[in-house]
Amino acid sequence: MTWPQAVHAEAHEHPGAAGANVDGDTLVLPAAITAASGDSGPRFGEDVWDVARFVPRTTRLTRVDFTTLADPSHRRTAREYLYSRINRAVPINQLSASARPMKITALCHEFTKLRTVLADLEKVGAARLAEARREHLEQVLVAWRRHPDGAAGLVGVVKHLGAHGPFLTDALSVVPWPGRPANLVAGRRVPVENATLRIPEEVMAPFLRTVVFYVETASADLLAAREEIAALERARAGRRLAPSEARMALESFIEARRGSGRGIPALPLQARHKRREARLAEGIVQAPNEQLIALLAGVHGTFYHRSLLGSAGDELGYEQGGLDTALSAWPPTGTPWRARLDPWSLRVELTQLRTACFVVIAYLSGMRDAEARELRRDCALNEVGLDGRVRHKLRGRVFKDRPLAGDEEEWVVLDVVHRAVEVLLQINDDPTHLFGHSNGARFELLANMGLRMNRFADHAEELFGSAEQRFVAGFSDGEETKRWSFTPSQLRRTLAWHIAHQPFGVVAGARQYKHAGVAVFEGYAGNSASGFAAEVEAEQAVARLDYVEELFRDWASGGPSGGGAARGINAEFARIEAELAQLPGTVADNRRLRAMLEHLSVTLHPGVLGDCFFRPESALCLKHAKASPARPAPVLDACLSCPNARRSTVHLGRLEQARDQAVQLVAETRRRPLEPLQRAALFGHLDQLNRLIGQASADGHTTRAT
Repeated sequence: MTWPQAVHAEAHEHPGAAGANVDGDTLVLPAAITAASGDSGPRFGEDVWDVARFVPRTTRLTRVDFTTLADPSHRRTAREYLYSRINRAVPINQLSASARPMKITALCHEFTKLRTVLADLEKVGAARLAEARREHLEQVLVAWRRHPDGAAGLVGVVKHLGAHGPFLTDALSVVPWPGRPANLVAGRRVPVENATLRIPEEVMAPFLRTVVFYVETASADLLAAREEIAALERARAGRRLAPSEARMALESFIEARRGSGRGIPALPLQARHKRREARLAEGIVQAPNEQLIALLAGVHGTFYHRSLLGSAGDELGYEQGGLDTALSAWPPTGTPWRARLDPWSLRVELTQLRTACFVVIAYLSGMRDAEARELRRDCALNEVGLDGRVRHKLRGRVFKDRPLAGDEEEWVVLDVVHRAVEVLLQINDDPTHLFGHSNGARFELLANMGLRMNRFADHAEELFGSAEQRFVAGFSDGEETKRWSFTPSQLRRTLAWHIAHQPFGVVAGARQYKHAGVAVFEGYAGNSASGFAAEVEAEQAVARLDYVEELFRDWASGGPSGGGAARGINAEFARIEAELAQLPGTVADNRRLRAMLEHLSVTLHPGVLGDCFFRPESALCLKHAKASPARPAPVLDACLSCPNARRSTVHLGRLEQARDQAVQLVAETRRRPLEPLQRAALFGHLDQLNRLIGQASADGHTTRAT
């Protein structure tokens, strides 16, 4: 039985399931989804399908409103199509090895694309799917292909409409683009390397420094200010003063300000307040923050005393903020990291603190956006490993390519990530989710993280930048310098890049983030269940190819090289250079060069004092292991003399540093003489390093011509 016959057979054997026969009272969601909740979910005939109760809280769009389709026939088609997609596993062509129902988290996005498909087909003369011909499909495809990424999604919907045709009242009568995948039809090139932008180091460094400062230092100030406000409110609660008593309390407050040399708390310039707008209209730039002054003075109102406060402001001047909580120093300057706080600016800063906690958790764990925001309040745990080290961990759920509810997983993290969790536990009050907090009468989960990250960057620029020097570095698009546009997915990509591209991976990563425990970065790279290990591995492959390209260009510019593998690798470089020279034009395509170098990157293992182009048949490390299986021991100089090793100018500085350390040891032997064998080994090692330095330096004997 062919694939189309099998689909039609299912519709024939189960006529009650076919789209034209679905009753309006039919439950839309599969029983496996609704069983645990006790809620049956939306019904087929309802105008709105709301699935918010059945999806993770991070799902942004949860409502499908069929009334947005004016044509009743299109509304019926949309219901039948979406119902079939989430209840049936129908492959879109005969080449599909497997298929599975669509996750309901994609319901709204699929509806949006379906609306576009139906509207565009109607514009070219196919008001019904049954009226669509191949020429209609080609007409809409021309317009879609102007944006290949979006076009691939629309083509995919058309293909699914064809596959689910037996379950639709109005179905396509042609097979759309048979035998061609959606990306090919749309003209979309799937990038070989990760297309997500990596945050440049000059942008990420100050951004990361600021979010860590918020978590480790500023959070204590903000929590103290919040407690100060709470204490003032408790002291004022139930206290009712006559107007004369209130005036005396305000006069005492003003006198205390005069005595301490402080001004009157000013109304925040950003606060929307009718009183401020009226005073600005009168040409008065600053005005007293009456609500805060009333709180500080322990009174409930200042309406009858505005002239008193205005006169005090004219005399004493105004103070931004007004609370007594002292603020910590910003390390680069040694001065308070911002002006004093007031209730309005405290709310703003708590919002920024939540964003900072998100960045610290997401970036220093490798979590995806939804995985971080779905963390529960009890997510943090510690474990002692076999090596005695304490591993800080987060327990959460992975959703990508998993069932709707996700799978439980653990991430190894830095201690500052646990600090971010502790901060969120204190500032958020959602009973279940770490990133949930009350907003009026309901709890909401932090959302729109890209927007929040960019607002945080702007806020950091206001606090720590200046007209002469930007704080968060910008980037040039060829015409002007702009602020980097942050997205949550960039955090995961950037962390993977740092682990893979920094010299010697794990060690450099631990050093960059000032953490002595290399186990943390081992946890990042070893976490295969979350999919992060695959991303690190992909970045490592790109890093090795970048490095081989660097070696090739160093060789091509006449750079010296040495080691047992130098002759063979240089010969391969010469072959590639000769092939490139035969190509049309004077400058070869860089992508072609990288493709020709890729086979060398597969066996490459970059090293401190030399690179290993590994060949097991000649590797000294393997020969030593076979010769001494019972008593394995390190071969300290194996890589220095191994036939698989190659050194070039990139290793020269490290070789010289090793030589200088050996010279220092020789000098120390004058005070504490060594045994003859130890002395011979030390001088032999020094001689070997000098020979290797000669190979990697400009006056060495192994050059490009070798």
